[in-house]
Amino acid sequence: MADPGSGAASNRSPRVLNILNGEAADVRSAPYGTVGTIFSGSGIELIWVSKQGEPVDEGWFSSDEVDLILVVQGRLRFEFESPEWADRVLDPGEVLILPAGERCRAYRWPRDAAQATIFVAAYPVRDSQ
Repeated sequence: MADPGSGAASNRSPRVLNILNGEAADVRSAPYGTVGTIFSGSGIELIWVSKQGEPVDEGWFSSDEVDLILVVQGRLRFEFESPEWADRVLDPGEVLILPAGERCRAYRWPRDAAQATIFVAAYPVRDSQ
């Protein structure tokens, strides 16, 4: 499937993707979940991530830009490297606004939940020119 952020036709045609059914322009497996790219272009990227049965990443994630994370299904636990921030569990419908440079890790909660945790992340990107 073509990247919805590329090509003139895709920018002129409305498009609906069902992330609960795993739909995306591009889907790839990663060590800590499955990632689907919904949109990439015009300075923003929107992805969904599905976490089920994968190990917890022992490393820390951070971004150079703000990251917006919306839980759609299941629960997502965040641990923050900074002792200034308490760990947090997000429920469906809750959004975490992760400041640039804040280091964290996120995983399905509880770990033995039968249902996958699915969240959407949006963040600014620099367009390649």
